Amino acid sequence: MGCMWSSTRAAPENEAPNQQNTISIGLFATIHRLSDGIVRKIPCSSSDSDGPRAAHIEAIIYRHLGNHRRIARCLHACDDYIDLKYEPYADAASFLGCWQVPSGIRYQFARQAVEAVHYIHGKGVIHSDLAARQFLVDETFSLRLSDFGGSSLHGGESIIVENATHFLPRDCSSPTTVQSDLFALGSTLYEILVGQKPYGDLSDEEKVLRLYSSKVFPNLDAVTDGQWRAVITGCWMTQYRSASEILNNLPPQSLTLRLFLFLWKAYHRLRRAVKRDK
Repeated sequence: MGCMWSSTRAAPENEAPNQQNTISIGLFATIHRLSDGIVRKIPCSSSDSDGPRAAHIEAIIYRHLGNHRRIARCLHACDDYIDLKYEPYADAASFLGCWQVPSGIRYQFARQAVEAVHYIHGKGVIHSDLAARQFLVDETFSLRLSDFGGSSLHGGESIIVENATHFLPRDCSSPTTVQSDLFALGSTLYEILVGQKPYGDLSDEEKVLRLYSSKVFPNLDAVTDGQWRAVITGCWMTQYRSASEILNNLPPQSLTLRLFLFLWKAYHRLRRAVKRDK
């Protein structure tokens, strides 16, 4: 099949993927950072891989979602590869693990994660593998949701499920749904606000699933805002029917917080520009 979606441009032919520019090898694709700041995802082609199918699904979903401030910027999508804009601060899990991030940024990230899920659900997309690692951090320190290769569109079958720490207790053969995505969103919010996966210290995935099945969830004392604690608990307890309900329950951003976020981002953008010019 030919190109399904093209925005701006694809990478020039001489910027070919190779072993030196490989930055990640995932379940369905190998990811390369090309020389002009483009990330190219090439599906795994082994006979036992769902890579080609995942690339086809992801191309369709990026085209369906279109341009949105909470979605990764897709430049070109076809069955052979997907080009995304390279985001300078990697993914949210890596960013939060490497940077000393003030709580205001964490709460902004949490809000943006909810906004992203609200948008894709409104377009009939179930992500099916929500986690902090799926959100890219762009040049404005804003989150953009990515990695739709295992997702479901308009009730179609998904080809992946969440990791145990983000998995709504259910039969493993059951389809992913709005509810399973919202449960995973709760665990993602925990990751963002606490700095680690829920029950991240437990290596026994079966034990994590048993705890979830018994509705025993991690302590939320590290989340200082009571409304955010209630949101995470509501996701885990399947109290929400939609991401829209979650958005309506989020605490408002104060003028002081908005001013702080503006100054923090401006400072770090300036630092990045100075480093680049040296």
